Amino acid sequence: MSELTIIDMHCHLYRSEEHGQEMRDYFLTAPLVKPGATNLGTLSEFEGMMDACGISACNALMLTWSGRYHRHGQYLLPDDPAEREAADADLRARAARRAHDNNSWAAQVSADNDRFTYFAGVNPLVMGPEGAAEEAAVQLAQGALGIKLSPGDIGAPGGDPAYYPLYEYCVAHDVPILTETGGHNPNVRPAGFAEALAAYPDLKICFAHFGHDKALRGPLDLEVLELARRYERVYTDTSLRLNEVYDGTWTPEDMVAHLRDLGIERAMFGTNYVFSDLLNTRPGHVEAPDHVDPRFTQVWKSVDVLKKLPLTDDELIGLASGNFRTFTDRAA
Repeated sequence: MSELTIIDMHCHLYRSEEHGQEMRDYFLTAPLVKPGATNLGTLSEFEGMMDACGISACNALMLTWSGRYHRHGQYLLPDDPAEREAADADLRARAARRAHDNNSWAAQVSADNDRFTYFAGVNPLVMGPEGAAEEAAVQLAQGALGIKLSPGDIGAPGGDPAYYPLYEYCVAHDVPILTETGGHNPNVRPAGFAEALAAYPDLKICFAHFGHDKALRGPLDLEVLELARRYERVYTDTSLRLNEVYDGTWTPEDMVAHLRDLGIERAMFGTNYVFSDLLNTRPGHVEAPDHVDPRFTQVWKSVDVLKKLPLTDDELIGLASGNFRTFTDRAA
């Protein structure tokens, strides 16, 4: 096989060192971040990571913690009800503006650099249900390939009616969505989208990390598997999971069996950089070889595993980049 094209379809890019520091120190916070981690997810850092690890292109998921901004801002609102209502509206507008500005910065990066694409982040509780759909339309016009949802930060599970105008827009315009998954917050469980998929069976949606269980084929992974079996436009990505094959948490054969059970044509390579190399490692973590830049350990391990999985050539090409192009309707 000629040199493999690898698209990291799940990563988090920040527009300055200051924004990266906010992500590391305010959004993730110290207990989650490994001591001494210096990663900030800036554009120049990403370019170094891609060159060091053999990543051909990156798709940035523009996560703005607008829900946290709004919730934490409640402490500063006036007590007087009339003043409070106006101040809360201003707070929502400022949080929505931050998300819009981050999205639009990513649009410019994507326009200027063919190694980067992006999914725009929206929040229907902060922006309003119609406002989230409007932001999606604005960003698609600016070049976004899809939409990023963060139900944990938004504060509502995927079946909440506040998402429905966004779903209607995405179905009508064949726009893909990626959502976080995990068990740390009930809003983030994949099963929370079951009602929405029943209402919008043509919704094209990627559940990140297979489900984000601590063990392969745990309850959350099985929730994604069940949705993938019921809906042909349900996808998933490998972020935070392939590096654990390197650590010996499960075998390459078990990983491939799970991918094929999901439908390997609907699985996409991702790493979750910059989070992947900021988060504290799980028990059993194995260090990469000495020649690997320690800032990019988890990404390097994920790429190494990807290339060595016992897949057919067609399956490998699809997982590495082809399935993402199908998901986003991009020409090969």
